[in-house]
Amino acid sequence: MHAVAAEVQQVPARQVLRDARGIGIGVIEHQRLTGKFIARNKHGIVIGSFDGHVTRTASGRIVAKTNVLPALLLLER
Repeated sequence: MHAVAAEVQQVPARQVLRDARGIGIGVIEHQRLTGKFIARNKHGIVIGSFDGHVTRTASGRIVAKTNVLPALLLLER
């Protein structure tokens, strides 16, 4: 009898971003139900989102047509 192994890889639901010194500057959360990515600063405040087409600031302003959430976190520092 042979066993079959299957490996399923998913995007992590929460990714911590750190600066060069290893200090956490924020997190990017993946909402699997909606497909959105949400960027939060180190205090947990939402600073932007990416919906698969555009990146928006927390106020809703479009800043790019690609995912630039890590750049928003770096600017927030």
